[in-house]
Amino acid sequence: MAVTNALNGSTRIHPSLDLAAKVLDSLTVSLAVIDSTGTIAATNQAWDDFAMQNGGRPPATGVGANYLEVCRSTQGPDVFYAEQAFQGISDVLHGKRQVFTLEYPCHSPTQQRWFMLHASPLKNDPDKAVTAHLTITERKLVENKLVESTRLAAIGEAMKGLSHKGRNSLHRAQGFIDLLRYSIEQDAEATKLLDRIELAQRRLVGMYQEVQRYAEPIQLSFSVGRLDHVVEEAWASLPPFDDRLKLQHLLQGIDLDCEMDRDAIWQTLKMILSNAAESGSKTTLVDVSYQSAQLSGRPAITMVISDNGPGIPAADQEKVFEPFYTTKTIGTGLGLATARRIVEGHAGRLVVGTSVLGGASIYLTLPLRQIVR
Repeated sequence: MAVTNALNGSTRIHPSLDLAAKVLDSLTVSLAVIDSTGTIAATNQAWDDFAMQNGGRPPATGVGANYLEVCRSTQGPDVFYAEQAFQGISDVLHGKRQVFTLEYPCHSPTQQRWFMLHASPLKNDPDKAVTAHLTITERKLVENKLVESTRLAAIGEAMKGLSHKGRNSLHRAQGFIDLLRYSIEQDAEATKLLDRIELAQRRLVGMYQEVQRYAEPIQLSFSVGRLDHVVEEAWASLPPFDDRLKLQHLLQGIDLDCEMDRDAIWQTLKMILSNAAESGSKTTLVDVSYQSAQLSGRPAITMVISDNGPGIPAADQEKVFEPFYTTKTIGTGLGLATARRIVEGHAGRLVVGTSVLGGASIYLTLPLRQIVR
């Protein structure tokens, strides 16, 4: 066992120590003892199992590895939490505080996860610290849903007033456009300008409607269907891109039957594929593949949609799902936010990563079957 092996290299140990080691290795909380230099002196079985399940290597995550150095060298979107962990654990090791806690995200491609780091001095050996990582995913998911519900309710109330006043103004503007069009019908140049005004107005109406739909509760109707069929339908619905756009749809013999709201998933895939198609000016390759997965212990399937466009910077890979976040000159920035709401309505997961093709990869994970609600 992990703790037994770390605390005593001999096979002969005191019975009480053996019992303590068995207790620590039986815990589901990941534990590690860190010495004054930041080096890991001991771990329990839960720590070792989590590291192995998430691609960790014993030299980098186990006994002998320097935990503080890992925190200090972290780059990308996790650097904020790594810096706090480094400072907090260092303070515990140097006697500046008795307890340090930190809540942090640790998402995988198929699951949203949050943990709480708890660090305190090792009893009777203050030059060492005990770090425990407790899962708090269920609580964070409930908190996030409550925040999202509150935000959507506020958006909905604001849109009610804006929509009523805005529509009245837009209707009056359309009436003036119609009168003006009648009076200048012989002036081709003026008519073109009027067409552009009318197009801008239609886009404004569309933005009102999109924001209003986003604030409304999502209603889903589930049935069993094949994911690859929905991909093909969404792809066929895209506007023609000549020969600049190519789809590589890889079927690896996985069972692609999934219980879903077909129309809602079609809408989600159309938006994702459209974003991929518009990601570059050169020939764009869109690769769609599938992987068997697990979601909270339930059988699931992950669809990976990759492109060879410019990609999404690591710092923005979570921001793209925030409502109204956009890098485009046209649009509301609600596309991926709506897509994530739809996927989460399926008890699924939607995240962004870096593609082996050089661009972005979207990981869309859905459970094979829905839980009866």
